[in-house]
Amino acid sequence: MAISTSEIMEAIRNVAYLVYYQPKVDAMTEEIVGYEALVRLQTKKGILAPAEFFREVVHLYAARDMQHFVLSTVMKQIDELEGKYPISVNIPSGDVTNDAYMDALYEQVKKDMRYPEALNLEIVERLEITRLEAACHNLMKLKSLGVKVSLDDFGQGYSSLSYLQSLPVDYVKTDRSSVSLIKTNERQRIILRAIINLSHDLGCLVVVEGVEDEKEIAILRTMNADYFQGYYFGRPQPINQRNL
Repeated sequence: MAISTSEIMEAIRNVAYLVYYQPKVDAMTEEIVGYEALVRLQTKKGILAPAEFFREVVHLYAARDMQHFVLSTVMKQIDELEGKYPISVNIPSGDVTNDAYMDALYEQVKKDMRYPEALNLEIVERLEITRLEAACHNLMKLKSLGVKVSLDDFGQGYSSLSYLQSLPVDYVKTDRSSVSLIKTNERQRIILRAIINLSHDLGCLVVVEGVEDEKEIAILRTMNADYFQGYYFGRPQPINQRNL
């Protein structure tokens, strides 16, 4: 699809975002246990994934508007579903130490949500979390309302054992690249198994992202992963195409 930068920017200025949902399933039964909310941009020429428009979002300083749209949409969706399924939403790592932003989010959840226990914040590493004590305090406030916390793409980027030690994490989500190698790379299988075992020892459940075929599923089940997410179980889709 040929689309110009100006057309993308026009859609961003119009806040023409959509929220798609990708299922998470129980690793043993393959029953749907929740969803991840993923943003899309509706343009005159079609729908774009973040990789196709995020540069323009940053250029227009519109990241906060986009994040607010997704989070507000998900909060309303959770309450419309009466908390039937947990839904996870990405939150940049830099935001968890932004006291003003996190206080505002706390007040929004407290005021507007009937089922905050179904909201799961996935910390995405765009910046290193340097104020872990502040991050822990801000997240614990939200957890006091029932909100859950996930570490996304664990094992990649800035993610470290100190995050697991310091932050009040409920779920560890492994990076999709770690799954793509497990069929042929024994070292990768050892590393992934160690991440799963360590997470369990620390009281965290593990979501393995990027699961694409039955052979990967069979290997991952021997590692006692808790949940799977990937195209094998469903691509991100609008809410009206899901039987929620």
